[in-house]
Amino acid sequence: MGKKEKSTKQVEQKKISYGRLIYEALPEMWGFQIIVSILVAIPMWLFKGPVGALATVDGVAVTTANMKGLLLSWRFPVLLVIGIAVVIYFIVMELFAQICLCDDILQGKGAGVRRELKRGFKSVKKFLTPMGIGVLAYIFIAVPLCGLGFSISLTKEFHIPNFIMDVVLAKPLYAIGYFAGIIALLWFGFHGIFTLHAVLIDGMTPSEGRRRSVEIVKKNRWTLIWGMIKVFIIVFLIQLGINILFNIFLGGLGSDMGETLPKNYTIDIFSGKDLTDTEIEILAYRVASAITIILGKYINAIVVLLTGTYVMLSFTKFYFEFTRGEFKEYLERPKKSRYTGKVVASTLLFVVLIALSFLVGLLYDRMIARQEPVKCIAHRTGGTMASENSVEGLELAIQHGCYGSETDIHRTLDGYYIINHDNDFKRLTGVAKAPKDMTLDEIEKLEINDTTGNGQKLKVPTLEELLDVTKDSGTRLFIEFKGATADEKEADDVARMIKERDMVDDVAIISLDYNIIDYTETHYPELMTGTLFFAGLGDITNLNCDLLIMEEEIATDATINLIHAANKMAVVWTVNTRNNMSKFQDSDVDAIITDEIEMFEEVEAEHNDRTDFEAMEARLGNMFD
Repeated sequence: MGKKEKSTKQVEQKKISYGRLIYEALPEMWGFQIIVSILVAIPMWLFKGPVGALATVDGVAVTTANMKGLLLSWRFPVLLVIGIAVVIYFIVMELFAQICLCDDILQGKGAGVRRELKRGFKSVKKFLTPMGIGVLAYIFIAVPLCGLGFSISLTKEFHIPNFIMDVVLAKPLYAIGYFAGIIALLWFGFHGIFTLHAVLIDGMTPSEGRRRSVEIVKKNRWTLIWGMIKVFIIVFLIQLGINILFNIFLGGLGSDMGETLPKNYTIDIFSGKDLTDTEIEILAYRVASAITIILGKYINAIVVLLTGTYVMLSFTKFYFEFTRGEFKEYLERPKKSRYTGKVVASTLLFVVLIALSFLVGLLYDRMIARQEPVKCIAHRTGGTMASENSVEGLELAIQHGCYGSETDIHRTLDGYYIINHDNDFKRLTGVAKAPKDMTLDEIEKLEINDTTGNGQKLKVPTLEELLDVTKDSGTRLFIEFKGATADEKEADDVARMIKERDMVDDVAIISLDYNIIDYTETHYPELMTGTLFFAGLGDITNLNCDLLIMEEEIATDATINLIHAANKMAVVWTVNTRNNMSKFQDSDVDAIITDEIEMFEEVEAEHNDRTDFEAMEARLGNMFD
């Protein structure tokens, strides 16, 4: 077909409304999102092993507990380059190509994954400028923090760790600085919302695109805000409708029917025994539940993908209207979208998902039900039930049947070990001196302000006091080595104290400093040891310890399974919200460290009283994320 004939066919496209355009473009948007998701996932899966091997230092995975060795090696700049390349790859695949797709849809042009990716990758060189790098950095770092702007799936879980936010929010100056920074990022992001469009659609440089975006927003601020509100209301209503469909009309499986059947019932379909009528009814219920949940989650995932593209399409439409005048009619989609193929592929996928649902329903006891309950470790001895790091807190943790009670130790100037979280006593006593610079006699004269707010004055406990309370209590004392005194001498001294009291099975040694944990595990293998970390590269299971204690956002199912395959315990810290506590009750994590002991007990009781449908829904909730 010649150019003239192509041009004639383009002219013959009918004029349609924006609503009709969205309807006609749905199969293209669905196919585009599915293919891009696959193209993003495959390289990540292929490169995960090599990158982990490259990050390994002296045969040990790199975490925040042993990062120094990597930072000082030749591997760091190589990994940095790889990391930057991965970020750019995600941005091109999930943002650049999507904007190009929306551009072609709105202009009535033929669209395809290959065409849009080619346009996206060709635009990368435009961002190799200071402003361009700043724009990419904003997408990667700032958007997940402030929540305004176009983001990528690579950073959907990116956040400031909770233990850092606790410090920030506890200090007024830090909190003011944090919120001022977020407001600044919001302002920058709002005024630069069309920067990518200007670069990708109109061929501008990032600096020119930023200036155009600022001009557009200033001139059309309220029109844009009202348009954004309408778009997000539509998206909210669509997603709400899907949730209502599966939670109300089909959710009877989780309440009405599920409540009449036995809960936590174990059925071994491979035993060779004839199933009772009740067991057959339970299996049928589980299969029906699995079909409902898996298909529902899949449809919801597709809706989320399509609404995401709809949002980008709407912002691209705003850009055209603000730069070219209002559009009232659009060209119909070229008849090259292979709708039939997409329908067939979608149908086959539904058949596969139904088969998977039968498997999940029949193997519920192996795939869904937890084999062991999640253990509770009280943070800073007793969490919020008592003043932090106190004897009273430890006693309450024991009374509540906690698996463990975590505490923090420092060595004094004269070689004794006392309990305190911070590196000095300023927060709790007003004395800005570190334990290592004070004698035990001096520390015993300090008065701690009870952190529960009752005004009571307490003494600084010693490690010996906590060990004496812990012995034969059934609760394990998790001793965290803190600060400058977390060294080999501390490991030797504490190990000796534990052995003298015959408490090897009553104690665990943990630390953010991997070197001291490695030393302790090597010289005292009879002691339980654990490494705390909030980021890592490589096979973390080769860390020389018994427990891998992860910050909650990196405790994924894949990581937990990897830890268990290495016969180590997976522990998560510090889990203080009901939602996250419930999430980890539905994971295979062994234990969580929390300040909220009573909340943990409530959530545990709720989980034990759930129907099979509710348990399945929680366990399968992230299968399409």
